[in-house]
Amino acid sequence: MLRVNPVPKRLCLLTLLAVFLFLLLILRLFWVQIVWGGELRREAEQIQTRSVTLQPQRGNIYDRNHQLLVTSVPCYTVYANPVLIKDPATVAGKIAPLLKIKTSDLIKELGDKKNFCWLKYHVDYNTGEEIRRMHLTGIGLVDSSRRAYPQGDLAASLLGFTGNDNQGLEGVEKSYNRELAGTPGEMTFQIDATGQELLPDSRIITPVRPGEQLVLSLDETIQFYVERELQKIVSAYQPKQALILVMNPDTGGVLAMGSTPGFDPARWQAYPSSVWAENPATFFTYEPGSVFKLFVTAAALGGGAVQPGDYFNDPGYIKIQGRTIRDAERKDFGPVTFAKGLADSLNVVFSQVAQQVGAQNLYKYIHAFGFGAPTGIDLPGDEPGVIIPEKNVTPLNLAEMSFGQSISVTPVQLLTAACAIANGGKLLKPHVVRAIEDASGKIIHTIQPQVERQVISPELAREITGLMEKVVQKGTGQNAAVNGYSVAGKTGTAQIPGPGGYLPGKFISSFIGFAPADNPRVAVLVMVDEPHKQYYGGTVAAPVFSDLAGKILRYWNVPVEQPPPGNAAGNNTSYAASATTIPDVVGFPVPDARWWLGEHGLQCWAPGSTGVVAAQQPGSGCRPKPGTVVDLKIAPASRRLKLPDLTGLTIKKAGSILAGLGLKIKATGSGIAVKQSPAPGAAASRGSTVSVDFKAPA
Repeated sequence: MLRVNPVPKRLCLLTLLAVFLFLLLILRLFWVQIVWGGELRREAEQIQTRSVTLQPQRGNIYDRNHQLLVTSVPCYTVYANPVLIKDPATVAGKIAPLLKIKTSDLIKELGDKKNFCWLKYHVDYNTGEEIRRMHLTGIGLVDSSRRAYPQGDLAASLLGFTGNDNQGLEGVEKSYNRELAGTPGEMTFQIDATGQELLPDSRIITPVRPGEQLVLSLDETIQFYVERELQKIVSAYQPKQALILVMNPDTGGVLAMGSTPGFDPARWQAYPSSVWAENPATFFTYEPGSVFKLFVTAAALGGGAVQPGDYFNDPGYIKIQGRTIRDAERKDFGPVTFAKGLADSLNVVFSQVAQQVGAQNLYKYIHAFGFGAPTGIDLPGDEPGVIIPEKNVTPLNLAEMSFGQSISVTPVQLLTAACAIANGGKLLKPHVVRAIEDASGKIIHTIQPQVERQVISPELAREITGLMEKVVQKGTGQNAAVNGYSVAGKTGTAQIPGPGGYLPGKFISSFIGFAPADNPRVAVLVMVDEPHKQYYGGTVAAPVFSDLAGKILRYWNVPVEQPPPGNAAGNNTSYAASATTIPDVVGFPVPDARWWLGEHGLQCWAPGSTGVVAAQQPGSGCRPKPGTVVDLKIAPASRRLKLPDLTGLTIKKAGSILAGLGLKIKATGSGIAVKQSPAPGAAASRGSTVSVDFKAPA
């Protein structure tokens, strides 16, 4: 009989231990795969996956005639993965000069062994490509864009600017950031242990939605006029600041908005925040001075407290609650009508009128005209102004308010209220955006004029307009007159309040008006803060209105209503045609355009001294009135050119102009140019040849 040997005890223990460990392994695998599986897979994907946000193209901004004001140009954003960089000093030495970063700062940034960091935003295309060709491990580039301003600092406070991430920070860039920004996309891809991309064809891309485009109510040409007038104000009076606001009184659309000091929106960081952080048109609150008499007039006539022919005694001063109020011209005017009190801007007359109108009626009209509340304009910082609560107002306050003290307003409030007089009594909501387009240029939303309320009747508006015409014809606003057109307006010379009362020798000069008075096409506010040498609104601001309004009306070809006072119709020397005609300088380099216009006895103005002329106003062929200044619009020179009109130029000058544009000349004959091929205005590429025929002048 066989005897079975028992299994050794030690072997049994080892077997049981092996089974136990195997069960633990199975349990561990179950736990890892089933319980932790989802989380571990996500962690692995995060380690192996990288996602890059794809920024959309920010929408363009155009003026009302679809002239480009703001666009986006391609650039790069440079980033680093410091953990992949073995020699930070070498890498930094290669790219720091290109990125214009201190080498020591970049070495420190790259030596910090983190997974990711941005190195430089808005790197220009050529620099980015140079860095890409270096093939530096741990350095990468992301396609991006930056804002570009073809017209430089034109309308900078209105347009605003963006930050490094293309987020709107000021102006319409901020107000319409959601529309302009578009929707970002995303690119997801796999990387290996060295950080290199695996299988480029397996990228997952969520497409971007490009930003929408804005069409403004602003007119680029009128804005050029405004900027030119501001330059003249600065040159003549060296003010603390100055502002010109132009509006269409029938729609509330802002046609131009300019202020000084200005800034370059492409380099806004280089300017103090006091220049760009607050657009004075909407932020600046100030005591308006005598221009406010217009709205006191509306309350006085609208409430029936006063008639234009009512007489008031004006000895040159009046005492109210212990304070002596004086007229600017300190003399005894005697009995004067209310109409003359407005024309001559007599504070004593209006102090008496305010008492007759009363606080309740005056406040009714003040609020109806929109003072004390935001206007609703589509720009940041729409301030409400400051008004003394009606329950706290005193007779002295009423008197001071009647000539624009003890109340603060913003420029946009003031012009919006004046437009209500110009358009027959309707208070409109001011706006700067006219339409919104999609990326293809299709209009998706149009901003319609929005009437807030009927403030005064059309009849009363017409009556006030007539009184405002007298201000320009016979009163303090005579310097605002525009040859050939009727003007309605009001001057203002406001003292500036300080901690202990009004500051001696500090004034805000202003003029507000519209033209033509019978059928207003344009309303303008000129405000000059702390001018030197002169300070009366009729002296400082009114002439600016005259020059600007005249240019705008002629630019729009508004028919002349009447000859200037003192000239017989048909025999007006200031409107007689000159012997010369304005030459066509479109396509000329700016210096040559200035020279050619000068040869024709004409002055011109351009916003710069480089580039080529893209448009001119007045246009070619016109017979200019004496004193006409030709305004030039400038564009950067490009590879595709519009040929200038060489007619009348010598061979030497024609050849010089074409050479400056990168073109060649094939001259035939001698004398002055009479014919060219291709014709003026035709497109041409740099390096091409222009054939020009010359003949001796008759």
